[in-house]
Order: sequence, then C-alpha cells, then structure tokens
Amino acid sequence: MALIGFHDLKDSALPSLWDEDYLKKVELEDGTTFDEMVRLAQTALSALNAEILGMPGYSQLFSVQDDAEVEYAVGVGNTFEEATEYGTPDPTRGKTTGHMLPIKPYDMALGWTMMSLRKARRAKLEADIRQMIVAGRALYQKALLTRFFTSTANKVGSTSSDVPFADAGSADANYVPPESPSGETFLYTHEHFLDTSDSGITSTTFDNSCLSVAVEHLQEHGYDGPYMAICSRTDIGSWAAVDGFKPPTWSGVNYQQSAVERAQFGDIRQYFGAVETDYGLINLWATPRLATQNFGVVPLGLPESERPLRMRIAPRIGFGINLVPGNWINAPALLVVAYAEFGIGVGNRVGGVAVDLGAGTWAAPTIS
Repeated sequence: MALIGFHDLKDSALPSLWDEDYLKKVELEDGTTFDEMVRLAQTALSALNAEILGMPGYSQLFSVQDDAEVEYAVGVGNTFEEATEYGTPDPTRGKTTGHMLPIKPYDMALGWTMMSLRKARRAKLEADIRQMIVAGRALYQKALLTRFFTSTANKVGSTSSDVPFADAGSADANYVPPESPSGETFLYTHEHFLDTSDSGITSTTFDNSCLSVAVEHLQEHGYDGPYMAICSRTDIGSWAAVDGFKPPTWSGVNYQQSAVERAQFGDIRQYFGAVETDYGLINLWATPRLATQNFGVVPLGLPESERPLRMRIAPRIGFGINLVPGNWINAPALLVVAYAEFGIGVGNRVGGVAVDLGAGTWAAPTIS
C-alpha cells in the first residue's frame, strides 16, 4: 500500500512492540572489560598515592620510613670542663631512648558479575572507583589526625609501645626532651597535651593567649615560626574573631592602602588566615575531620627527620594503596582488590602540640 505525504513528528513514534526502556539500556551498554577496569582503578590509585604525599595541611605532619623503630636523644647534663696542663677530661656520652611504630593491613574490593560488567554504563563503573578513592583518602587523613590528637600509647608487639607527644612521662618516664639551642632545659614531666587547666588557656575561649601558649611549647625547643594551626572547620568564625587575625591576600584584588593587615601565603587555598602572636605568625588550616574546640600547632618547614609524625610502611608492599595481583577472577564474579599496609606513629615527641579548649583534663577529640 502506498503512503503519500510528508513525514512529520508523529512518525517518530516507536513501533508498539518495541520496549523503549530496554533499547535505552542497550544503547548505554559500554562493553567494558575487566582488564580495562583494573587499569582504570590502578591509575586512580596511583594518582591518590601522589596526592597523599602532598595533601594540604597533612603533608606538613609526617615523613615516611620502612623501619619499625624510632630512636632519639634525651636530655643529659654533660658540660665542658676547664682544661688543665696535666688533666685528662672525663669522657662523656649521649643517651637515647626510642619506641616502635605501628603497622596494620587494610583492603577494599570492587566486585561485579561478568554479565553486569559487560552491560554496565561507564559512569556507574567510574563511580565505583571514585568511592574507593574517597575511602582511601579518608583512611590516611583520619590515621594522621588520630595519632596527632591521641595522648595514649598503643601497644606494638608484646613489650613495646607507640608513644604520643611528650605526655609528662606517662608512656616513657625515661624520655626527657633535650636542651634547646637557647639553653632551655626540661624534665620528664614536660607535656604537649594542653587543656583549660594550663595557664593562659580559658574554657571554650578562642583567643590569642591560647595560641601563644601552644606555640611557646614549640618555640622553647628551638622551633621558630612560621607555624601551622590545625583547626576544626566548625570554628573558622571563632578564629577569625581572634585578636591578631589576618585574612589572606586574595589574588586579583587591589588592596592599595587598606587599613586591614593581611597575611600572604604561597598558596592561599591552604589557609583561611593567620594570627600574629608573641612567638610568631601562625597560619590557620581548617579540616572538617577535627571536632570543635580542639586545635593543634606544628612548625612549618621542618626537615623530614624532625616532622611530628612518622608513617611506617612495609618494605615489600611499598607506599600507598595498590591493586593486589592474584587470582581474583572467579567467574561469574569478578573482583578488584586494593591493599595498603601502613601505620602512623610519633616521630618527634616535641614537634607538635594539641590543645583541648573544652575540658580541664585532656580528652582525645573525635576524628570523623
């Protein structure tokens, strides 16, 4: 039968026996193979591993080693003697103590059936990998902040411990901080976990005084500024109201003779401002992972051997999160398994200070 006339929009309707939903699924099928997913996942994890080493804020806190132990000098009272013509000086020696670093295995898997992988849309598969990256980033961030803000020792092996910053001798009474370059000496009771029972720190009060007290605990060990304060993002408004606060200098803005003093950073995306104290300038870095009314301070620009925290890795595993080679293909189910082995301990027991503004007795904050 002949049909005479123009085609118009009504002729674009699908035949009645065609299933539009089914056709759309077929159209969107990507035909991705398992090998392609493995390559995509490893590329994403390699990028994450590079990111971990340079994460704003976090990268200033740690260095990496594959040894299980940390050894360091403790304070002793040796002095020079006045030389005499026939006298022989007494030999002196230094003293050290040390602790162990923890290490734990972590893994995560992505899984599909063979048929679902072939028929999946690319966006859904990329979302699977993306959530693994988000989880991996959180794993390292939480581990670093948890060790920094924890005042207790964790058992490593049967007889050793992973110790916190200087804690008044609770974890190791043998630890006495060495004499500072300026000649300040310390006792085993020296502590870097501060709360409202310490002079200059007032309950729930964000002020220049509490920052100065915290920074003085670094400066007295010879660590001069600038410094970085680890703040809760919830408390940004409170820190911005502190006496001596300097907002950042934003590029593209001509401030000319502004009466407001502003802080200049190499990368203003990292800090939301700075506070000028009696002991130097403190750059303020905020993270949503730290609970409100808590903060920590660290010196900036330390060599890796003196950074506050130490990340221990397994020599045969290497740094970061990587895919595990092995027979994970067990059709009809397919698995991509990512694995990491690391632990976070303290590397410099006077390289960081943690402050609790909400209690008269130090309590570790929630890291989320």
